[in-house]
Amino acid sequence: MRAPTPLIRRGITAIATVALVLPLSVQAGAAGPDPQQARSTVWQGALAGPQGTSPDVTVRQVLMVSTDARSLRVRFSNHFGTTALIIKQAWAGKPVASSTARLLPGSNVRMTFGGRGSVSIPPGGQLWSDAVVVHVRAGDPVAISVYAPNAPISSKNFFAYAYAAPGMYISTPGNHARDVSGRAFPALTVDDTDYPLTNTGYHPGQVWWTDVVSARTPSRGTVVVLGDSVSDGFLAYGPPGQRWTDVLATRLNALPAARRLSVSNAAISGNTVSRQQNPYELDAACCGPPAVERLWRDVVSVPGVRAIILLEGTNDIGGGPFAPPSPPDQVTAAMRDIVQRAHARGILVIGGTLIPMGKEPGTVQEVSRQAVNDWIRTSRTFDEVIDFDAMVRDPTAPWRIYPAWAAPAFNGNAYHPNAMGHTVMGQEIALGVFRDLWGADS
Repeated sequence: MRAPTPLIRRGITAIATVALVLPLSVQAGAAGPDPQQARSTVWQGALAGPQGTSPDVTVRQVLMVSTDARSLRVRFSNHFGTTALIIKQAWAGKPVASSTARLLPGSNVRMTFGGRGSVSIPPGGQLWSDAVVVHVRAGDPVAISVYAPNAPISSKNFFAYAYAAPGMYISTPGNHARDVSGRAFPALTVDDTDYPLTNTGYHPGQVWWTDVVSARTPSRGTVVVLGDSVSDGFLAYGPPGQRWTDVLATRLNALPAARRLSVSNAAISGNTVSRQQNPYELDAACCGPPAVERLWRDVVSVPGVRAIILLEGTNDIGGGPFAPPSPPDQVTAAMRDIVQRAHARGILVIGGTLIPMGKEPGTVQEVSRQAVNDWIRTSRTFDEVIDFDAMVRDPTAPWRIYPAWAAPAFNGNAYHPNAMGHTVMGQEIALGVFRDLWGADS
C-alpha cells in the first residue's frame, strides 16, 4: 500500500452565504430534519426506487451503525409511493449477530410515532419515529422490524454481502415484528435478480422504507457520502462490509471523542450527479434521482450533517444504453450547484476525484474524466479535495485501476475497486480533511 496521498486543501474557511430557497421534497404530514438536537446519523440507505406492493408479511431489516449510539430514531419514507404507507407496527431490537434474525432477549422495543403505535405516511412523505432506548456500539447490528402489509415499497438495494448487514428477512405471513426468536424469519437466501423481490427468506443488501437512523452519539456530527456505486460498494468482493466508507468510519471512531464523526452512506449504484435520463434504466426503479435533485432528502435533512464527501459523476460521463456520455461541463455545473446549496446551509463539501474507468486515453469518457478531475482539483469550488484517482490508479496505465485493487469488469465497464481497493481508499484519506469540523478546542 502506498503512503497516503496528500490532501488538496482549498485554503478558505469562510462559508458561502448565498441566499437560496431549497425545494421541500417531503409532503404534508412528513417530517424534515430530526427535531431533537445533538443527534447524529448512524446509518443511512438512500432509497433508489419503487418495488411494487408489500405482501402480508413482516420485514426485519438488519443494519450496521457507524458509531456508538443510544436513543435511536428511525426515519421511514414513502418517497416513491403513490398511495399511503401504513405502518401497523414497527419494533427496534439488537440481533444476536448480523447473520441472524434472532434478537437478544429483552432488546426488542416497540416504536411509536408521536405516541401512536401505527402511522400513515402520505405519498412522497417521510416521518420520524419517537426515540427508543437501544444502546449499540460502532459496528453493531440493529434490527428494524416493520409490519406494513399492502403498502407501496420504496426500496434500497446495496451490493450484497452474504449474511452481513445491511440485509432484510421477509417473514412467513402475518405480523411477527415482536418475535425475538427469529423463527418466523426463514434464513434461506433469496435470489434477488427479479422484481418484485417479495419472497419469504433472507434478502442480502435489500432494505424497504427505512432510510435514516439517528441517535445520540459521542460524535461531533455526521459526514454524508453522496455518491454512486463506487461508494455503494458494488463488486467490492472481499471481507464482508469493507466499503471505503466503512473503513473511514472505523478510523474516525478511533479518534479522541472531540474529533469523532459518524459516517453516513447516501450512495446509490447507477446514480448520476446531474439531471439527465439515467444511462441504465428508463423506469427509475433502481438508480435513484440524480444527486443534484436528492440533496435535500439525502443530505440537508439528515440529522447532524456537517460535511459532504461528493464522489459522483462516473455514470454521467460513462453513458449507457439509455443516455450518451455527458459533457464535463454538465457534470461540473451539477457539482457547483450542490456546493452552493450546501454552503447556504452551512455544510462543508469535500470533493472526490473520479477514479479510473478503464477507458483508454483519447476516448470521450477518459477525456471527460480528466477534465472533471482537473476542475475538482483546481477550481477552488470545494472546501477540501480528496484525490481518490491518485490513490488507486495504475502508475503504468493511469486510465485504469491498479489491477490488484480492481473488481472484474461489469457490462464491459471497469469502474469499480474490489475490497482491497476500498481499503486503500478508506485508509489513505488524510483525516486533516475534517479539521474545520473539529473546532479549535480539539
